[in-house]
Amino acid sequence: MRRVVMVMMLALISVGCARGEYREARTKYNAGVSALAKGDFEAAVKALLEARSQAGVDPELRFRAAYDLGIAYAAHAEKIRREPMIDAGDLAKALELAQQATSWFADASRQRPNDADTKQNLAIVRTRVQAISDELRKGEGKLEARIERAITEQRGVLDGIRDAWLAIKKAGGSDPLAQQGSLTHLADLERAIVAEVGAISDVAADEIDAIGKKPEDKRTDEEKVRVVQLKNIDLYLLESRNRIAEARRKLQDLAAEDALGKAEAALIALKRAREQLLDPITVLRAVAQDELELVRDTMQGGAGDMIGLDPAAKADAATATPVWLEPAVLADRQGGLRDRLEEVRARLAAASESPPPPSEPGKPADPQQEKLLARVKTALPSVIEASGAMDRARQALAERQLEPALDHERVALVALARAIEEFADLKQTIELAYGDQQQILGLLAPEAKTMPAAARAKETRDALARNVARMTRLQGLIADEGANLAAQEQQLAAQAAAAPPTGSGSAAGSVAPTTPAAPADPADAAKAQADAAKQQLESAKQRLQRAEELRGQAQVALGKLDTALAKAGEPLPPATEAKQRIEEMRKLFFSVIEHLQQLIRDQGETRDQTSATSSEDSFARAPKLPNLVTREEEHGAMAKAINEALAAQADETAKNPQQAQQAGGPDAKALASAADEVRLAGGAMTDARGTLVKAKDSTTSSESLAPAVKSQAQAIEHLENALRLLQPPQQNKNDQQQQQQQQQQQQQQQQQQQQSPAGAGQTARDQDAQQQRKRREQADSSDQVEKDW
Repeated sequence: MRRVVMVMMLALISVGCARGEYREARTKYNAGVSALAKGDFEAAVKALLEARSQAGVDPELRFRAAYDLGIAYAAHAEKIRREPMIDAGDLAKALELAQQATSWFADASRQRPNDADTKQNLAIVRTRVQAISDELRKGEGKLEARIERAITEQRGVLDGIRDAWLAIKKAGGSDPLAQQGSLTHLADLERAIVAEVGAISDVAADEIDAIGKKPEDKRTDEEKVRVVQLKNIDLYLLESRNRIAEARRKLQDLAAEDALGKAEAALIALKRAREQLLDPITVLRAVAQDELELVRDTMQGGAGDMIGLDPAAKADAATATPVWLEPAVLADRQGGLRDRLEEVRARLAAASESPPPPSEPGKPADPQQEKLLARVKTALPSVIEASGAMDRARQALAERQLEPALDHERVALVALARAIEEFADLKQTIELAYGDQQQILGLLAPEAKTMPAAARAKETRDALARNVARMTRLQGLIADEGANLAAQEQQLAAQAAAAPPTGSGSAAGSVAPTTPAAPADPADAAKAQADAAKQQLESAKQRLQRAEELRGQAQVALGKLDTALAKAGEPLPPATEAKQRIEEMRKLFFSVIEHLQQLIRDQGETRDQTSATSSEDSFARAPKLPNLVTREEEHGAMAKAINEALAAQADETAKNPQQAQQAGGPDAKALASAADEVRLAGGAMTDARGTLVKAKDSTTSSESLAPAVKSQAQAIEHLENALRLLQPPQQNKNDQQQQQQQQQQQQQQQQQQQQSPAGAGQTARDQDAQQQRKRREQADSSDQVEKDW
């Protein structure tokens, strides 16, 4: 950076005083150089461009303007790229600026082909362009991301088929070719998706081969697990390819209803492939969600077997129910859900039966690992119970016995909920307690008097019993978190004792290559980081102490509620008090990012359900609309809570920007922008709910759900924008190590250049060659390019 300032000052003196000439272009050039020295890149570029365009026949000015434009664009790109909260859009802007820098350095090189500095910087910015391009492409070719994109594309095709099928049904088949264009277009999309899924299979096969080349005893545990995952992924990708190909043929034949079944089967297979990369608990939650949807469909029933309807209504239902709600189809869905659950059961059983890894001599076993294994063993019986209930439900559906099937499905749901809760952490357990306490208040409200008294009393006591048990478990979870904080505190104390004294670093007294506010001494920087970590630990300890106080108060209130229910007292006051205490606990541990991620998943599921419901007739969709309205209301309430939390964090960060910077979190601007995105998402959710309510309340005509699906998609887009603002691009461990090594190399090279300016050009050329070798050896990594102008 010192060299940049020296070059600009020399340029300023030489151009401003050359032969005593005064020209407007040179004045603008001098203004551009001054702006560049201040870091005002936009003003610098504007002035330098004007100077370049007005330079006329002044070769010195033309060269220097081009050269400094290269510096301005490159420095601006570097600034954007080094910002802590950068997304793909910012990287794209940095790439555009770096490409502009390349163009101007190339222009300067054409004017002075033998200028060493121009050649050197041209080579560096070309490498910089390649590095940013690699970083932009980083992650796009990964297996997980490609499967996710394939799911999104296949979901779009499925929505299109449903729309076409609905249009054909409304037309009554009077014009079989009316949807030919839409169906043919969808067939073309399926051809592209099946090709992409084939390419994904090749990526998985290549990774399997790469791991397979290692001897068995040389493979890590992660690689062994990865091979099993990849092989399972390959099986489901093959299944999805077959189903997509079949759907494409049906679309070409204009058989929309047959294509719908094949396309949905392909989407399920792709989701199964994705599940191989997810942890078992996440898969359990997805299975439970799908099982709940199956319960709703079973309550509608198949042709002529509607539960709770009189014979006349059943006769009407036989002609109105879509074919995908036939008992045989429901039985297939239940069988698929059981297969997914069996995969999870096998993974949990393998974990519980395999012996724990041997610990190092003299080192105790990991207590966290032991606790996790204990949870697996506790949850496994519930998973087995759910699997058995699903199998009985499948058999009942195959025999067209919907009422027994519904009972078995409910048993499966309850067992799944028990299994999932065994793995809930502190925040998740609080959320579950909060949800059940809300349910208790709803059951105690006057509106619930319409329920049968026995059922109302049973549900209230069951929810109360669950929350009483959770209070005990929360006590243990809070204690575990406290132990983790104590361990972190000891680790910080050990690091502080081993740290060198302040001022002893090799960089003491040198010019800091980063921001002016950064400590020049590495020891000072380490001390600042340690102080920030201590503050965070102290804040976390205080939060846990407050949580334990609130937990005890909630436990007392729940005890009072139990007594009130047993002795026919007034249950509402203690129930309300318990809810307030649990809600305060919930606020203590409210994680915006985690809730935002979950909201994106939940809104995506609701969108899928809404899209599926939109293709059904008014009779089949009527029982589903109230649940969709409720789900959308819940999403809107969560979006409002997240928006309020982000707005509060933005205000707090604006008051204490230095503390936020030390903590490594987003700045006030990013938080405010994320809050705006969530607010827009909430508005889209409100629009979607309005459409769903209108469709639910309509009695004269069947309202289209397409506007709701569109609004839900917009809500997801806004939520994803908010998440990108809050989360920087993730780096894996190898990338982090590589970046640390490159930063060390950068410091060494800067010191060498300060000691020997004549060697700077050779250093840059050596570095450029090394960077290109690394890119050839590891195509999926983004090499760090050191600044040398």
